Amino acid sequence: METKKENEQKGNGDMDQIMMVPTTKRGAILFSRSPKKAMQEMKDLVQIIASQCTGTEFIAEIKGKKYPKVEWWTTIGATLGLFPVVMYSKKLDRDTIAYEARVEVRHGDIIVAAGEALCSSEEKQWKDAPEYSIKSMAITRATGKAYRIPLSFLAVMAGLAPTNAEEIPVEGKNFNNSSAPTSSASVKQLDYILHLANGLYGENNALRRIGLHISISYGKSTGVELNKAEASGIIERLVNGQELLLPEDE
Repeated sequence: METKKENEQKGNGDMDQIMMVPTTKRGAILFSRSPKKAMQEMKDLVQIIASQCTGTEFIAEIKGKKYPKVEWWTTIGATLGLFPVVMYSKKLDRDTIAYEARVEVRHGDIIVAAGEALCSSEEKQWKDAPEYSIKSMAITRATGKAYRIPLSFLAVMAGLAPTNAEEIPVEGKNFNNSSAPTSSASVKQLDYILHLANGLYGENNALRRIGLHISISYGKSTGVELNKAEASGIIERLVNGQELLLPEDE
């Protein structure tokens, strides 16, 4: 019979995994130990987030329901000291273009939760998307899923559906691209951004740094949402050897 520890290590095949935060480690407690105080802290946090994280940059309305986008999760996570770390985004051996990504949410050096997600050209809204966009969306979905596992109650308290917006199918298109300007960044620009970032940060960290910079600087989820001017700005920054922004740079 497997022990509890062995089950946790193997994950028992779950796509979503959450590790219990050790309460004996310093910095592992996100809210007060007192239920009354903890509930008030949660209400205060939700009230602040609700007043700041509004609009299509943070919330997607799909078929009459409001869903939190990955920017909503990363913002609320940042207020609690929870930051995503991309573990991998790997291409799957399929006839279509498909990527699987895993993202861990960490509080310092403690793994609070982890999420795994897929994105493939089999999906209607991604059937004509370039490969790098599919890879990026797998990371975006895994990020939202990793945050949702421990923090879904905050979304519910904020009046949102707890499911991540990026996981909701949209008829014939990707909702993240529905309002993209006609002067969208070219494939050549986006490829060049990835090439420059790979050289500066390495292939394991490049996509994460690009994603965080796009989110912080432009309030967008993926490179596909950038327009030509924004993409040119990132290229110029990288060519000049400037660091892409991280949450702590704000």
